[in-house]
This record gives sequence, C-alpha cells and structure tokens, in this order.
Amino acid sequence: MNFDLNATTAFDASIPVGPEAPVPLEEALGFVDRVFGIDTILSDKSLEIVAKYYRQSIPGYAAIYNRWQCMHLALHEPHLDEEGAFFAQAQVVSDLLTSAPGQRVLELGCGLGANTLHLAARHPGTDFIGLDLMAEHVTRARAKASNLPNASFRCASFDALPEDAEGFDVIFAVETLCYARSTDDLALRLARLLRPGGWVVIFDAHRKEGFETFPVALVTAARLYEATTAVTRGFHRDGAWERALTAAGLVAASESITAKTHQGLATLHRRATKVFVDPKWRLMLRTMPRYFARNAVAGLLGYHVCFGDGPEPDPERGVIAYQQIMARKDVY
Repeated sequence: MNFDLNATTAFDASIPVGPEAPVPLEEALGFVDRVFGIDTILSDKSLEIVAKYYRQSIPGYAAIYNRWQCMHLALHEPHLDEEGAFFAQAQVVSDLLTSAPGQRVLELGCGLGANTLHLAARHPGTDFIGLDLMAEHVTRARAKASNLPNASFRCASFDALPEDAEGFDVIFAVETLCYARSTDDLALRLARLLRPGGWVVIFDAHRKEGFETFPVALVTAARLYEATTAVTRGFHRDGAWERALTAAGLVAASESITAKTHQGLATLHRRATKVFVDPKWRLMLRTMPRYFARNAVAGLLGYHVCFGDGPEPDPERGVIAYQQIMARKDVY
C-alpha cells in the first residue's frame, strides 16, 4: 500500500479486519505502549499539532477510510446503508433547509468537503461555504466542486472568519469544534453570523462529567484518543457548548447519540487490532509518518472510550459521549 502524502483519491479498503470480539482495554493499552509508548504520545499534551496531524493523515482520509472521503464517524441506524451512515450528520442539516431561495449554509472544519458537497448537490438553490484551516483540504474540496456552482471553499480558522461570512440559515460543524480554544468566544461569533431563526448544529465528542473519577485505564485511553486525533488540550466537557450557546442568546439543546457510533467504532477497533498484532503491519506503523501512524491508536481505543470495557458495549460505561447539539436564534 502506498502512503505517499500526495496520495490519489482512489478508495482502498485493503486494511485487514481483525476478530469480532473487542480486545480487552488493558491488552489494547499494552499494544499501544509497546509500539508507540503511552508516555511518548501523552507528551504531546497542549502542543499545537493539528496542522501536522491532518497533513500527514490526508492519505488515510482521501484513500482508505471511506469512499466518500468523510473525515468523521459514521452514525449507523437499521434503515441506513453505509453511505447514509456517513452522511447522517449532513442529513440533520438537510432537514433544516427549505425550498426558499437565498438560503446560506456554513460548514466549519469542512475537511475534504464531503458534507458540503453532499448537501450542495441536493439543495441547488442554497449557497454553501466550507471553511477549513488546511489549505490542502480546501484545494482538494474545490477540485471536487467544479460542477457545483452553489458550493465554495475557503481557508480560514475559527478565529479569523471571512468578512462576508454572515447571514447564515445554518452553521454546522462535524467533529471540529473540539479544537476551539474558547467555547464562549466562538459561540458569540456564531450567534452574530446567524440570521433570525437560524441554527447552529454541532456533532462532537465530549468528556463526561466526573471524567477524572472514571477507572484509570479508561481515562488513559481517552487521553490517548484525544492526543492521537490532535485534540491535545482534551475534548470540551459535556455541557460546555450548551452553556456557551445559551449565554450567546441562542436556545440550545443536546442529546447523546453515542449508541449510533457503535458499528463504526467496532469496525475501526477490529482493523486497528489487526494492524497492531500482524508483524507486517506493526512494522509499517513504525515507518509511517508519526501522526498518520497514530490514527491506529485512535482506531483501537475509540470503542472503549465510548462503550467502556465490559463484556457488552454500554454508552453509560464510556468516558466520552458523542453528542448532537442544536441551537436556534430567536426570530425577533
């Protein structure tokens, strides 16, 4: 398999899948320690590695993870096929749009553009803007949007939004606001960008209340998961965004949808297990770019941090919750 950082966009599902039963957490942590060193990974705490992580991980997201180049977890439900599961977050946004002309939608942290492109193709009368910190992501997304005049992509951070980025009916973010430094400051900024009646929609992982009181192995696994997805300051706490959005004048509500991530996380866990136990793949991990290789750690541990270490998956036993947060701006 070619891990060139200039990888093409051809989908490659050749990474092997391991056993059905999840590896016990202590054993999984042993794999991580032997290959990477737990303390070595956790030494990245508070470092700014987001750009390095995504630059090195482009081959994985562009050619391996899924054929649509989504950079987020799939949300499986009985009525959804694989494509529907990967675009379940986008469907929530789609359901908020109407046929009224002149609607505008902003995606924060659009990655390789999958969600914005998916929505733009289905809502030709709505204008979509995707923002991302990584120039490489924006370049690839723009290339794929050549036949979608209602989709555009720009390189920008949360802290430096374009001057014309305002008057939106929906602003959404899928697994990207975990990198925001201040929930309060960004919530105020988003509220100003919304039209009356507009929505902010957030999908992300959050640390549960009492995070430090969970079993040590689970807390360690969560911190490794955070570090290996470049969230080196740690996920925001459960409730932080709801409080910030409410303080910004929006009406906010949230729900845990962790259960919907089970199938996807279980598949990633099985693939990562095979990578750690197969001598050929274990050797390859040592030769790949550091942050790209560490995606195997996130794949191995994500199942445990969300569903615990019991014999059966249980979102209540996990230390991290995957949440959907909705906030609306009143119509005055």
